[in-house]
Amino acid sequence: MKNMIKSVLVATAFMAMTLGASATASAQDAKFAVVDVGAVFQQLPEREQISQSLQREFADRIENMQEREQEIGQLQERIQRDEEIMSEEEYSQAMMDFQQRVQEAQQAGQQLNEEMRRRQGEERDRVLRRMQEVIAEIAEEEGYDVVLEANGIAYARDGFDISSRVLDAMGND
Repeated sequence: MKNMIKSVLVATAFMAMTLGASATASAQDAKFAVVDVGAVFQQLPEREQISQSLQREFADRIENMQEREQEIGQLQERIQRDEEIMSEEEYSQAMMDFQQRVQEAQQAGQQLNEEMRRRQGEERDRVLRRMQEVIAEIAEEEGYDVVLEANGIAYARDGFDISSRVLDAMGND
């Protein structure tokens, strides 16, 4: 999300720079607006739906990881409980098995976390692309020449903020 906001800020700054000195005379006639992309994203009802959908998508794998953790915990308890009555060979074998299971669980957990982050990023990017389209549509409809990210500017009067219109438009999709 921060990377997308930063790219919006960079693009906005670049756009403002390209307007350059020749545009300063016409800048007085330009119509500006601001939008708080982060706040709009946080308020989207779709955000919760995406979160629930991803939970369902990964539920089986998360449950599998929890089962693995329980098995590892039970194995650890058994080793600690029976350590004194085990032969060295049995203890060695049990510790190797324990360490192998821990390592496999860690790798599977990392892989699951990476895949979940990737999917969350895909969904976030999809929503942010749609938000950019909505912002462009509103800008065209209302005749805005420039729409800036609200967090990238020091001050703007409330009348310049179109965040609520963007949120409404995205909620109506």
